[in-house]
Amino acid sequence: MPENYSTNFNGKEIKISFNELIKVKDINKQLIISPPMNKKPIIVPQGSASKFISIKILDTLQPNTTYSFNFGQSIADYNEGIPYSQFKYVFSTGAFVDSLKVSGEIVDAFEKETDEFVTVMLYDAETYNDSLVYKNKPIYITNTLEKNTKFTIENIKEGNYYLVALKDKNNNYNYQAKSEKIAFKKEKIK
Repeated sequence: MPENYSTNFNGKEIKISFNELIKVKDINKQLIISPPMNKKPIIVPQGSASKFISIKILDTLQPNTTYSFNFGQSIADYNEGIPYSQFKYVFSTGAFVDSLKVSGEIVDAFEKETDEFVTVMLYDAETYNDSLVYKNKPIYITNTLEKNTKFTIENIKEGNYYLVALKDKNNNYNYQAKSEKIAFKKEKIK
């Protein structure tokens, strides 16, 4: 509640129900919220068996914005441990859910192997400058999966963006020049 892909959302709590017992694990590593929130929501339960997930939103939601909660591999069947892979909950604070997407593949120009779990981000081209990747969170975000270098960012609003990939070791969406790898597309994407 509300239903997945709901519009005109203005609440502070979401309850996702399942028809069997599930467990939530590694939520802090697995959950990707796009656009990122300044205050992380409270998600319960974690580690115990339940038929629901409750998300308490602590941040102020932006108007006319589509939010996506991608749970990665963090939700699994309680009895068999089979993950409910890439379950995504989406809602919009506006009258419609944004439906544009961008896909691609990450390639390391210097190494034979490309890192796994690379963070891929979109920044607004109108406000973009070189220091944003050091100080500001992106507008949209996703992650490549283990042993996979492909990515897709969905539920994007129409606009011009710069695409940046980051091997984000501390999961803060900010580039640390001495310890993290970064890649970017020079041209704007529309």
